[in-house]
Amino acid sequence: MLRRHPLLFAEWLAACNLLRRAQAHVPTVLAAVLGVFAALAVFLLTFAPRFRAVFEGLLEYRVLTIATVALYAAFAVGKQRERAEVRYTQFWLAAAPVRQYSRTLAILVVTLLPLTAQLFAVCVLLATMGIAGSVDAAVVGKVMLWVAVATIMGATAGWWSARRSRADALEGSRYVGAAKPRTETVPSAAALSGWPIAQVRAWGRPENLRILVLIPALFAVQAGSSAVHGLSVLAIWVLGGYLSGLLRAVWQAGSAASDWLRSTPIPFAQFAWAMTRKALLHQLVGTAVAAAVMISLGAPWPSTLYVSALWLAIVLLSYSIFVVDAYRSRQPLVRLILSFATLAIVEAREHGWSIPLAALFAAWHLRAGAKT
Repeated sequence: MLRRHPLLFAEWLAACNLLRRAQAHVPTVLAAVLGVFAALAVFLLTFAPRFRAVFEGLLEYRVLTIATVALYAAFAVGKQRERAEVRYTQFWLAAAPVRQYSRTLAILVVTLLPLTAQLFAVCVLLATMGIAGSVDAAVVGKVMLWVAVATIMGATAGWWSARRSRADALEGSRYVGAAKPRTETVPSAAALSGWPIAQVRAWGRPENLRILVLIPALFAVQAGSSAVHGLSVLAIWVLGGYLSGLLRAVWQAGSAASDWLRSTPIPFAQFAWAMTRKALLHQLVGTAVAAAVMISLGAPWPSTLYVSALWLAIVLLSYSIFVVDAYRSRQPLVRLILSFATLAIVEAREHGWSIPLAALFAAWHLRAGAKT
């Protein structure tokens, strides 16, 4: 049967070769297996009196158990199917005349085999726990049945949701959204508005988020605070990190865009609007959400509105300087220092006057950029 399905036969040969290579490390493999069984035995002997309560809890909260197992199975199957489809497009048998039925069968086997092995291991573990804890066989059977049903439901949902074409499976980057089909042929700079958003998403890697955002946010939560208060503080930190990154991303994307648009007759107004349109919208929505969270935490209305207006004024002034200097291929550091130093002096003398002054500075910079 395997010889009629080249992809499955290749997977079988790879598994056999792996077993042959493992024969050279038999002592290490046996030691690892014995260590796993010893740890399992210690676990069973230590927690055997509590297994009856565990099975009763699983049956009592069967809806939560089914939902958890189904979600895991759905995500596992969906991810495994996507990997299998991408892998078989880059397989060494990709150019072979393999039938679509054989290819689908190979993807199905490769996708469901790991989940089936995990389900078998869980059933064996549940049966062992039932024997060690002297749990009724009917109770253990019910739990195993619910786990199996939830796995089948989740696997079906995951397999169906992961249906995608070959072009979608070979996307260039996870930071760039899918391109919308367009039939118009008129040149447009609208695609530039998504560059700052994509840049912030590219910066938002886990190692950056946990060091720059999550760790300071967790330390900002006071001891004894409620769960809602802690989540609100965490949300404000994450939202502030995103808006701050978006502030810098406009300059990064604008300077990169100006490098290859310098030889084109694009006007300044079109360039500035394309670079800042979506970024301004995200800044406005994010500021409104942050203000709502601050008010829900007990912050006074006047102070919240003042901070929100001041931040939007800073964003507007920064974006105007960024797009003007990017269009002119200049560095914005001097203009930023002079503008914000003036705003700080005015704000120190007259509270609140820096907001309209920032709007005037932004209009002045944009007018200077339009004359370029």
